[in-house]
Amino acid sequence: MEIFSLNPMQRWQKEIASAITTVEELSKKIKLTQKEIEDIKKVTGKFRMRITPYYLSLIDKNNPNCPIKKQAVPSINELCVRNEELIDPLGDEKRSPIKGITHRYPDRLLIYPTYCCASYCRHCFRRRIVGQVDKILTPKEMDKAINYIKKHKEVKEVVLTGGDPLILPDEKIGDLLRRLKKIKHLRWLRIHTRVFVTLPYRITPGLVKILKSVKPLYIVTHVNHPKEITPQFKKAVEMVAQAGIPIFDQSVLLKGINDNLETLKELFYKLLEAGVKPYYLHQCDLAQGISHFRTSVKTGIEILRKMRGFVTGLAIPFYMIDTPGGYGKVPVSYNFVKSYKNKVIKLETFKGKIREYIEP
Repeated sequence: MEIFSLNPMQRWQKEIASAITTVEELSKKIKLTQKEIEDIKKVTGKFRMRITPYYLSLIDKNNPNCPIKKQAVPSINELCVRNEELIDPLGDEKRSPIKGITHRYPDRLLIYPTYCCASYCRHCFRRRIVGQVDKILTPKEMDKAINYIKKHKEVKEVVLTGGDPLILPDEKIGDLLRRLKKIKHLRWLRIHTRVFVTLPYRITPGLVKILKSVKPLYIVTHVNHPKEITPQFKKAVEMVAQAGIPIFDQSVLLKGINDNLETLKELFYKLLEAGVKPYYLHQCDLAQGISHFRTSVKTGIEILRKMRGFVTGLAIPFYMIDTPGGYGKVPVSYNFVKSYKNKVIKLETFKGKIREYIEP
């Protein structure tokens, strides 16, 4: 049976079941050199590969530098580990008081219902565990995680992440969301997911109904290139937005993929046009084996400086660095304040002119 003749529920499950996980399967779908085949075998011995048929279909088979291919197909560069790179770059485990939870900030925490994803990103900062073990939290582990949240009344927000929580079955997603919704001190919930990009068919009427039932709920997706904003992506976003659920985006600045003004400007415009607010642009983390994706911080600052004033503020995200070791995110930006003396502030306008603001 062809994938594209299935109903929505069957289709997303078939996509996952049919995902490409070996170089033998991949070589039948896209053209690979013998060296690429050998390299992929070496890399997948350490870091798994999984590409959904949908996401594979976005690869330009005639472009060796296709931005989708770079994000999905393993590169031999992943086996190059620099001294500054870390196994756990964000200190998730250090900030984990109980299995399945990271509690880094006072008023919010992360919960990991699963460590699986529909497709595995080659730039993943949790590659030490995501893609390594296809596992969900056991009922007992989930009970302990829920009890931890109940005890910590300072927590106002729980972020479901992973892995990708939306590749779980509807009943598991619904059960977890309902249990969290019953905790009185939680004021809203958030889900981090990439299924809009790699598996848009996962957004079904049944799933949307579940999500709608636990509002206020916020969804944050992960789009890195304009090619990822397809009719299927837009349809998935529309279904969720019509349920009254806001959608934000966290992109990653990736060398050779989106590290230039025109690509990011088009990406942010397309996101906003689709109904998704660009929220964060992340500097690539210090995860092992992804230095080939990292740009200089100066590159990110300069790109967003060039957008300021020329691109609507709605389309400009915060540029963020997650401090290595788990000490939290830090916003990084161009300094438009040129001097501050005797209540006179000299400001650089978006066109580069210097103007004064005088404090009372």
